[in-house]
Amino acid sequence: LSRPAPPPLPAKEQREFEKLVREKQNLSPFSKNKSMDAEELHPHARRNPDPDFEGDTNPLTGEVGGPKKDPLSWQREWTYGGRATDF
Repeated sequence: LSRPAPPPLPAKEQREFEKLVREKQNLSPFSKNKSMDAEELHPHARRNPDPDFEGDTNPLTGEVGGPKKDPLSWQREWTYGGRATDF
Protein backbone atom coordinates (compact mmCIF):
# COMPACT_ATOMS: atom_id res chain seq x y z
CA LEU A 1 0.00 0.00 0.00
CA SER A 2 1.23 3.41 -0.87
CA ARG A 3 -0.37 5.91 1.48
CA PRO A 4 0.57 9.50 2.16
CA ALA A 5 2.95 9.67 5.10
CA PRO A 6 5.58 11.98 6.54
CA PRO A 7 9.09 11.47 5.23
CA PRO A 8 11.02 8.83 7.19
CA LEU A 9 13.48 9.99 9.83
CA PRO A 10 17.12 8.95 9.87
CA ALA A 11 17.68 5.85 12.03
CA LYS A 12 19.22 7.75 14.98
CA GLU A 13 16.41 10.33 15.10
CA GLN A 14 13.77 7.59 14.74
CA ARG A 15 15.19 5.74 17.78
CA GLU A 16 15.21 8.99 19.77
CA PHE A 17 11.62 9.73 18.72
CA GLU A 18 10.42 6.25 19.71
CA LYS A 19 12.23 6.52 23.06
CA LEU A 20 10.55 9.87 23.81
CA VAL A 21 7.13 8.52 22.81
CA ARG A 22 7.56 5.48 25.12
CA GLU A 23 8.54 7.76 28.04
CA LYS A 24 5.53 10.03 27.54
CA GLN A 25 3.02 7.19 27.08
CA ASN A 26 3.35 6.14 30.72
CA LEU A 27 2.39 9.60 32.03
CA SER A 28 -1.22 10.40 32.78
CA PRO A 29 -2.45 13.51 30.96
CA PHE A 30 -4.21 14.55 34.16
CA SER A 31 -1.27 14.10 36.51
CA LYS A 32 -0.19 17.21 38.34
CA ASN A 33 2.91 18.98 37.16
CA LYS A 34 5.30 18.80 40.10
CA SER A 35 7.37 21.71 38.81
CA MET A 36 4.35 24.06 38.87
CA ASP A 37 4.95 26.49 41.71
CA ALA A 38 2.67 29.23 42.99
CA GLU A 39 4.95 31.79 41.36
CA GLU A 40 4.26 30.26 37.94
CA LEU A 41 0.48 30.73 38.19
CA HIS A 42 -1.14 33.67 36.48
CA PRO A 43 -1.87 36.48 38.97
CA HIS A 44 -5.61 36.27 38.20
CA ALA A 45 -5.81 32.48 38.52
CA ARG A 46 -8.26 31.22 41.14
CA ARG A 47 -6.55 29.44 43.98
CA ASN A 48 -8.07 26.36 45.63
CA PRO A 49 -9.66 27.11 48.99
CA ASP A 50 -7.65 26.23 52.09
CA PRO A 51 -8.78 22.90 53.57
CA ASP A 52 -10.70 22.91 56.86
CA PHE A 53 -8.58 20.02 58.19
CA GLU A 54 -5.43 18.02 57.45
CA GLY A 55 -5.38 14.28 56.78
CA ASP A 56 -7.93 11.94 55.23
CA THR A 57 -10.55 11.86 58.02
CA ASN A 58 -12.87 14.77 58.80
CA PRO A 59 -12.57 15.35 62.58
CA LEU A 60 -16.13 16.73 62.88
CA THR A 61 -18.05 14.08 60.93
CA GLY A 62 -15.61 11.15 60.83
CA GLU A 63 -16.00 10.95 57.05
CA VAL A 64 -13.01 9.36 55.32
CA GLY A 65 -11.98 10.63 51.88
CA GLY A 66 -14.64 13.32 51.69
CA PRO A 67 -14.33 17.00 50.83
CA LYS A 68 -11.80 18.98 52.83
CA LYS A 69 -13.94 22.13 52.71
CA ASP A 70 -17.47 22.41 54.11
CA PRO A 71 -19.76 23.12 51.11
CA LEU A 72 -22.40 24.78 53.32
CA SER A 73 -20.12 27.41 54.82
CA TRP A 74 -22.13 30.26 53.24
CA GLN A 75 -25.50 29.81 54.97
CA ARG A 76 -27.87 27.88 52.66
CA GLU A 77 -25.80 28.05 49.48
CA TRP A 78 -23.61 25.20 48.26
CA THR A 79 -20.28 26.77 47.37
CA TYR A 80 -16.75 25.76 46.51
CA GLY A 81 -14.11 28.44 46.83
CA GLY A 82 -16.77 31.14 46.97
CA ARG A 83 -18.54 30.02 43.80
CA ALA A 84 -22.12 28.76 44.01
CA THR A 85 -22.53 25.18 42.79
CA ASP A 86 -26.25 24.62 43.38
CA PHE A 87 -27.74 25.96 40.15
